[in-house]
Amino acid sequence: MKDRQHQTDIFCTYKPVAIGPQKTHWVEFQMVDELGAPLANLPWRATNQAVRDGCVAEYSGSTDAQGVIRLEDLYPLDVTLLMPAAPLADVLKQRRLRAVRPEPERPGASDSKPLYGKQRPGFSPVEKQALEQGHAYHYLRIGQLCDELPAFNPPWPELDPPPAYHFPDAEFSGFTVQYEALNCRHVLEVCPLRAWSLVLHHQPEYSLANAYNLGLMSILSYSNRPKGLFGSPAYFFAEQCLDLSRTPRVWDGGKNWPCLVTDVSFNDRYASCVKMNTATAIPPQGDTQLFSVINATQVLVAWRGTDFDRLHAPDLATDLTFRPVLPEVKASCAPSVPCVDMALEGRVHLGFRTAYLAATNCYSIHLAQYLPENIGGRELYICGHSLGGALGLIHAASLKAHNPLLYTYGMPRTFTLSALKGLSEIRHFRHVNDTDTIPSVPPQADLDNHLYNLYGPLGTTLGFAWSMGQVLATNVIKFGDPYGHHGELAMFYRVEQHTQSRGSSYPAYRSKDGLGAPYYNTVKTRLPERPSLYLVPSLCGAENDQAEQSQRALMRCLTPEEKARFFLPHENMKPGGLLGIGNHMMGEYMTHITDRLLAAIKLDRVPQLAAQKKIKRFKEQMRKYGNSSPKDEYDRNKFFLAMHQGVDTALKATQQLDGGAEALKRLASIALKRG
Repeated sequence: MKDRQHQTDIFCTYKPVAIGPQKTHWVEFQMVDELGAPLANLPWRATNQAVRDGCVAEYSGSTDAQGVIRLEDLYPLDVTLLMPAAPLADVLKQRRLRAVRPEPERPGASDSKPLYGKQRPGFSPVEKQALEQGHAYHYLRIGQLCDELPAFNPPWPELDPPPAYHFPDAEFSGFTVQYEALNCRHVLEVCPLRAWSLVLHHQPEYSLANAYNLGLMSILSYSNRPKGLFGSPAYFFAEQCLDLSRTPRVWDGGKNWPCLVTDVSFNDRYASCVKMNTATAIPPQGDTQLFSVINATQVLVAWRGTDFDRLHAPDLATDLTFRPVLPEVKASCAPSVPCVDMALEGRVHLGFRTAYLAATNCYSIHLAQYLPENIGGRELYICGHSLGGALGLIHAASLKAHNPLLYTYGMPRTFTLSALKGLSEIRHFRHVNDTDTIPSVPPQADLDNHLYNLYGPLGTTLGFAWSMGQVLATNVIKFGDPYGHHGELAMFYRVEQHTQSRGSSYPAYRSKDGLGAPYYNTVKTRLPERPSLYLVPSLCGAENDQAEQSQRALMRCLTPEEKARFFLPHENMKPGGLLGIGNHMMGEYMTHITDRLLAAIKLDRVPQLAAQKKIKRFKEQMRKYGNSSPKDEYDRNKFFLAMHQGVDTALKATQQLDGGAEALKRLASIALKRG
């Protein structure tokens, strides 16, 4: 019996049999990128058990002009394809990503599903075309093909494991096709060797992309999560910005805000994120937090604001201690570290200067030496919310020779008017959400003289209560060298419309002034539609070759006289009382910016966002009640509607950026939909 499982003949286990030539097999691999372009002229080698046993020579060659590899005269054995790492990496670093990503759900803490799973079936246009042509399809990353880790510049740290998304196979064992899948072409869609970079424009004009991304970085600065966990700045730049299956997101409580990102060469990745917290420094000093990050083209610094979630005592002490003092920071730097003083006249908020000095004391080498030395040809961006905006402005003042671009959100007044004169070259866009309380303090008053002369040293810490009293009473003292705001305003303005009733023409009901004085016109009713408009005065009069509709809106924008009337330099449009504190949260700012950005990405969006619907209803209300509304209010509202529409032009630089259209399409495809 010759059955291997029931062997009875112990003398003749095998019997030679004469057969004819064995049937041979073939297999083809076609290598393309995510856009379907072939990966041509790349060296490769292939192996199977016959090669490893020395029966045949190793297969090798280069991909043809269509990215095709063909192997013939194969035995019915599994075939493994391997490619030299360096040439493959050089090509994949230059290829672009498809705009829309699979966006798989992140596995939770108790979910055993791998973070970087297979691409879902039916997602890729390359897959659809391959299957229609009768081919097999596979989505691969470079680590599933290359024979070793390629060299990078800057180098990958020797002790760190390679980036898990691009190199899921730590053994570099190549791509294997089972012998049952021979006699077939396998289309290999290979993910480019890229990384995510925030879309930022270092330009004097206002940018919606900057407002959105730097707002998200201001949120990220609040994170206290350990560096290895999702939600921390270190994890965002080291992990999320290398995960090309998902758009990087900033975690904010129950929300995950998707970033506006474009893909860059892996060599241009974010390579250095440093989180700084003076409360945990050695020795600790205060409670100032910030992070900085660098890639090939950007230096980004984000300062944390007041932690309202914890009502942190050191933050509150910083906010409330706002006696104006001389803006001297040079003395805080270590003797061995070069430190540039701000060299400003006027004064600065004492609490903010103290918080800034805590950072420069604890991290003098990084802030005064490492960052300035690494700016070089890179673009410098600084951002912050609330207290973080004030610290960001002081930091920008200390680095004004490096041309910083500053975006702040709900920041209080930081410098007196005399000091602001020395900061005119710093480009700064200051966001205010309607009646947000914090931008209204400290008041426009000479606090150094007024409070200190009244209360002595106690005046240093009595400021906030006194300030809020002044704001509520709308009786702001202006004399000496008062506090003022720096930067160009970007305002989320909740607009209102009223109707009025005209006084009687009967002489007995003339105004109390008599003698032919005008009859009373009294405001009768506030109409129900009160949308928030996005007002950026600096865009008025800017050159624009965008859509005709936006051009007409800009042409109807404010004249210099009207701009001076509505938007006074160094001041706010609306006073912020205690009831306005709800407008101060960074999530409120991001909601307005996100709605406006999504509306600008797709002007004819269907269905419209809830914010767009509100504005449409307001325009209808304006048309219906225009004749019965106060003329000054009606004219103001027309101006503001034109300004709101003109913000579409703030997306021009992003639309013209290489990869910018794809970045906008990607964000629009995944952003939260609101009605």
